[in-house]
Amino acid sequence: MRIIDGHDWSPDGTDGALTAWLPSPAMSSTAATAATDPTPASFLQTDHVRGVLAGRAQGRPHHAYTCSVATLPGVVDRARMTRAVNAFVAAHEGLRSTLTVDGDTPDGPIRRRTLPADAVDLVPTPVTGTVTELLSTTAVFDHSPALAVVTAARADGRSFDLLLALDHASGDGISQMTGLLELMARYTGATDPAAEALTADTHPSFLDYIRDEQSRAATVDDDSPGVRAWRGLFDVTGGRVPGFPLPTGIVDGEPQPVVGIAAPLADRDLTRRLRSLARERGVSFSTVVYAALGLAHARLTGETHYATVVVSATRGRRYAVSQGWFCNFTPLYFPVTGTTVEDVLPEVTAAQARMKAALDEPVHASLGHLILSGQVDPSVMGSPQMVTYLDLGWFEEPEGADIRLFTGFGRTSNANLWIHRNADGLGLGCQAPDNPTARESVATYAATVRDILATV
Repeated sequence: MRIIDGHDWSPDGTDGALTAWLPSPAMSSTAATAATDPTPASFLQTDHVRGVLAGRAQGRPHHAYTCSVATLPGVVDRARMTRAVNAFVAAHEGLRSTLTVDGDTPDGPIRRRTLPADAVDLVPTPVTGTVTELLSTTAVFDHSPALAVVTAARADGRSFDLLLALDHASGDGISQMTGLLELMARYTGATDPAAEALTADTHPSFLDYIRDEQSRAATVDDDSPGVRAWRGLFDVTGGRVPGFPLPTGIVDGEPQPVVGIAAPLADRDLTRRLRSLARERGVSFSTVVYAALGLAHARLTGETHYATVVVSATRGRRYAVSQGWFCNFTPLYFPVTGTTVEDVLPEVTAAQARMKAALDEPVHASLGHLILSGQVDPSVMGSPQMVTYLDLGWFEEPEGADIRLFTGFGRTSNANLWIHRNADGLGLGCQAPDNPTARESVATYAATVRDILATV
C-alpha cells in the first residue's frame, strides 16, 4: 500500500476500457424526492461543502476527493462487481446520505437526504471521457451517492484496476483503505476473518457519529481539554495558526494550484531501527516521527518550539471500518530541548498526551469558544499547516493488489504533509503550491528530516 501522485493514474475511456457504476434512473428519482434527514452536516462537512460551492461559483472544477486503486486478476465480471458495489453502498448509511444547498450559494442552508438501503441501484456504465472528468461530477457532495467506483482494463488483458473515489464529505483516508478492501472482499467472495468484518450487512453509521459530535460540542467550556490545548498552541505561536517553516511562494495569501511531491524519509532497514527505538523507549512510532519533525523545524528556523495541527482519527473501535469523515484537527506543540530524536521524545510524549485528551472535543467548538470569548482572533479559523501520519502497515492487502492512494488536485496556500509507513519504509507526501519556491522548500524540508532520522 503506497501513496502516489494522482496524475500517475489517469486512464480515459477512449478505448472502451473504463466502466463506472452510476445510479439508475429509479435510484436518482428516489434520491431527488427523499425527505429531509434532520441530521446536520458535520462540522468538517460544512466547511467542505461551503468551500466546494465557493469554487463552483468561480467556475473551478471539483477536485476535493480522495481515491484508492487496486489491481485485480482476470477480466472484470460486471454482474459480480455490481452486486459488490451495491452491497457496499447499502451497508454504509453515510454513503447513502447526500448533502445539498438550495441555489448552490456558499452560505445557504445545508440539507441532508438519506436513501434507504433497498433503494441503492448502481449500474455499470461505459465511460467515454477521462476519469478526472467523471470524478469532478460524481465524487462530489451533492451527487447521490457522492462517490465513484470505476474499473479500468489493463494493457496486459489479464487484469484490471478497481478505483474507489470519495468526495471528502463522504470519507477520510481510512475510509479509502477499508472501503477498497471491502469492495475487493465483496467482489472476490473472501471469507477470512478480516473479510467477514468488512462485508457485514450493515456498519455503524457516520450519522450516529455526527449526532454524538453535536452533543460533545455543546458541552465545551473554558476548561475543556480542547480549549486548553488550543489556547496553549496560540500562546506558543503568538496567536497565529502554524504554517510551513519555509517559503511557499504564496503571494498575499492567495491559494495556488496544487502539486503533489513525494520524498523518501527512511528505507526499510532504518525504519526497523526507528521502530526498535520506539519500543525501547515505550513510545509509539508516531512519537519518533513527530520528534524528527520538531527537530527539522528547529534546525530550519532557529525556533525552540514546534507547533503544528495533526489530522487525528476519531473512529475508535465502533467505527473502525465504517465509511465517513471520522477526523478531528488537534494541536501538537512542544519545546525542542535537544539535538537528537532521543532527546526530544519525552516532550513529544507529553504533547501527544495533551493532544489525546483533546481528541473527542470538536475543533470547531474549541476554537469557537476561544473566538467568542475574545481570547483569540477569528483569523485562527484560516488554513493551518497540517500533518497526517498514516501507518499503512496495519492494512493487509491481497497479493498483487498494489493498492495506491491519491487525492484530487485543487488549490492550496500551505504545504500539508502526509507521513506514511509501509513495507518499503517511511515516506513523505506533500500537497504544496505549484511553484519553484515551494518545490525547493519541500525538498529541503524532506532532506532535513531524512538527515535527522539517519542519525538514529
